[in-house]
Amino acid sequence: MKPVERFFRKYFLSMVGIIGLFLLLNAVLFFSVLIWSWQTSETTDLPMSEICDSITLDRTGQLAADAGLASLLEEGHAWAMVLDDTGTVIFQSGLPEELPRQYTTVDVARFSRWYLEDHPVYVQDHPQGLLVVGGEKGSRAKYCFSVNESYVKKLLVGLIAVFLTNIIVVVLLIWKDTRHIEKAVTPILRGIETVSSGKPVSLPEKGELAEINRQLNKAGAFIAKKDSARADWISGVSHDVRTPLSVILGFASQLEDDQTLPASVREQAAHIRRQGEKLRILISDLNLTSRLEYSMQPIRMEKAYLVELARQTVCEFLDSGLEERYTIGFCADQKSESAYIMGDEALLKRALGNLIQNSIVHNPQGCRIAISVRCGESGIMIQVADDGAGVSAKKLKELTADNRHLENTDEKLDLRHGLGVLLVRQIVGVHKGTIAIESEPQKGFKTVLTFPASIF
Repeated sequence: MKPVERFFRKYFLSMVGIIGLFLLLNAVLFFSVLIWSWQTSETTDLPMSEICDSITLDRTGQLAADAGLASLLEEGHAWAMVLDDTGTVIFQSGLPEELPRQYTTVDVARFSRWYLEDHPVYVQDHPQGLLVVGGEKGSRAKYCFSVNESYVKKLLVGLIAVFLTNIIVVVLLIWKDTRHIEKAVTPILRGIETVSSGKPVSLPEKGELAEINRQLNKAGAFIAKKDSARADWISGVSHDVRTPLSVILGFASQLEDDQTLPASVREQAAHIRRQGEKLRILISDLNLTSRLEYSMQPIRMEKAYLVELARQTVCEFLDSGLEERYTIGFCADQKSESAYIMGDEALLKRALGNLIQNSIVHNPQGCRIAISVRCGESGIMIQVADDGAGVSAKKLKELTADNRHLENTDEKLDLRHGLGVLLVRQIVGVHKGTIAIESEPQKGFKTVLTFPASIF
């Protein structure tokens, strides 16, 4: 999935998640209020059964209350009375004075469902009549109603439908808003991707985000102009330096081979030639790196057998008069002999040569260099390792940084290691491969290049 699409998908899902969290929070708050209201309510439920059991006949056949009735009524802030079949009060406990002691059948029917002179009352059958328990005025809300069962079912279905409709409408509104934002922001995000790749961008300078588009167009044009100027400058310097450098190398070689000159002079000429060769390689790497960075280097993709390519590179170094303090070893497994990749042989040899040259340049005291080619599960791997000085953890972090560009150098202008690794990374990237670097101070330097391979 592309970054822009991933961004808006996450945005849409996050908004849906916010709605879900909102509903969940409201549900939690609703039930929290219910629990809080119930726990902090001063009025407790009236224990009708216990009150009923507390009123019994005494030895004389009269209704009397046991010792626990008073405490039950006091805790519930209530009173109690028992009516006989004629509606006469035959027992009372805490009954307010203003209430009558005789009730008709109609009175009983009324207060059984509602209130008795604003006192909320509850009734229960008693062996001697009807038990009536009432509370203080305004202490309880009492409702009694009945509805058709079909109506209740349809009401519940309707409420659920309304709830789901609201959820669907909210999600659709979020989706519509996301699409609106996506339509406005997608060109900007794609423009940023284009600018980050070093290409100019042209966005329509209209709409709500016209000013952002305008500034992004200016930034893209400036970066493209800057990159073009830098590439032209590198190309021009490489061209201008090539001729005088060839003259210097030519005269230095003549002086080095002139047997009539003192040995010290010939040694100085040889030193000039070696440093000039390094400068020529550096300029060549700089020019090639610039061309790869700006996609100006033509790539000739063809079958490339990495074992044979590595052998040729090693032989070229050995035939070039490698000093005795350096040794180069080579090995390859049997499976890799027939493996090949689709690539540019010249660039691949350049990458491998750069890694070997790095080991030589950064180990003036000498070192052993080992090149190996082998096939693994991830592809065919070329490893270049030496037992030299290595680099510090800080330098290794700089070399392995993926965002390194051509202008990144250190204060001492030590370009060779950094520029060499950058060029290798660019060549490996062109061939869809990966690069891994390992090093510790005084424990050598190892680079592993991995390419997707085919078996012949």
